[in-house]
Amino acid sequence: MEKLIPDPNARRILDAMNDGVIVTNVERKVVFINEAARSLLGVKEGDALDQRCKSITHSSECEYSCPMTRALQQDSDLSGLSMFYRGRNGQVLNCRTSVILLRDAAGKVVGGVEIFTDTTQVVRLQEQAEERFSFSNIVGANAAMQEVFDLIRMVAETDSTVLITGESGTGKELVASAIHFHSLRKNRSFVKVNCAALNEGVLESELFGHVRGAFTGAVADKMGRFEMAHGGTLFLDEIGEIPPSTQVKLLRVLQEGEMERVGSSKTVKIDARVIAATNRDLAVSMQEGGFRQDLFYRLNVFRIHLPALRERKDDIPLLVDHFMRKIAAKMPQKRIEGVEEEVLARLLEYDFPGNIRELENLIEHAAIRCRDGIIRSRDLPLPTAPPEEAPALLYQIHSPLETVERDLILKLLEANGWKINRTAERLGISRVTLWRKMKEYGIQKREGS
Repeated sequence: MEKLIPDPNARRILDAMNDGVIVTNVERKVVFINEAARSLLGVKEGDALDQRCKSITHSSECEYSCPMTRALQQDSDLSGLSMFYRGRNGQVLNCRTSVILLRDAAGKVVGGVEIFTDTTQVVRLQEQAEERFSFSNIVGANAAMQEVFDLIRMVAETDSTVLITGESGTGKELVASAIHFHSLRKNRSFVKVNCAALNEGVLESELFGHVRGAFTGAVADKMGRFEMAHGGTLFLDEIGEIPPSTQVKLLRVLQEGEMERVGSSKTVKIDARVIAATNRDLAVSMQEGGFRQDLFYRLNVFRIHLPALRERKDDIPLLVDHFMRKIAAKMPQKRIEGVEEEVLARLLEYDFPGNIRELENLIEHAAIRCRDGIIRSRDLPLPTAPPEEAPALLYQIHSPLETVERDLILKLLEANGWKINRTAERLGISRVTLWRKMKEYGIQKREGS
């Protein structure tokens, strides 16, 4: 057993490591545990030595698939294992583990070394990023939005170039993010460029980088966004605004997967998936000579069009609820509990030239102004509505979304004398959709209504 215990110099080196290290004999008893492992697992060296390793690590694999046993069965070292360890304080650690078999001069296994890296924080951040960019952040029950979700799922599994179209404020960046974070490239970079925010010279440098001395002010080499996105995804927002000279260079990257930094003749190979977005009609831009036809066809491999909010007004109650929850989390010092029915009615009558972004801003503005936790019609920065004739129905943010939508449909049906066409028009949906929702929610006209 003494041969398994590191000499003093080796112990100092192992104790200086950030990774946890546990040395065990063939009986799975601990003969050495370094400082990082003791800290992560919350044990003292004297309490760990000569104990079975599973009583120290409390690993998720100990009872069912001991990595040391697996290594012995395969007669080989193991690496890249995803395992959970539990410290004495109950904290669960998500770790990346390797097992190295120790052998004597004759090649016989006499023990093993378990090396584990704490990846808990990295995994947590990744999960938060995936949650942030998941479909749950793109709200919509409308049929057109359900089709968008289907298209995202289809194209996310590929490396194809995607063109996202739609008016400003419809959520094009959210869709681009969802595609990336549901793709095989999700663990690599997601790099964004707003092409409309940069002039021609700056845009080329941002996209392709430059070398020192390429132009006045270029005092050092600079990596471009394409190189930053190598192995990942590059999102080119407002692609219709890029100048013709930059379009030529962009076309080459898409066609050949290579480019040069500004001021350099050295070719750089690029593997970056491109997702582009525009609120312009590129077909018109091509006819006017402002956008290259060959570039358009390279970008338009798979198109996703986002409907304007006025085309999916049946999603407004869901979006209002979503934004109220989001804004309430941003304002913990302020009570925000619900929204007045008249607020939803006014929002349904509004056409939202700024689309979802405008709706979110309206709700945030109203949330700041509301006095008693309830967003009322007077809090909306829209033309003042006529005085109310009866106490307003309130929708609370903890109410199920289905309840909010059902109550709104019922209220509007009653207000419109159960006329399907007029109610559907006010909701911004088709008669068929309204009939379907009435059937789904069990809404029927009461006798005498």
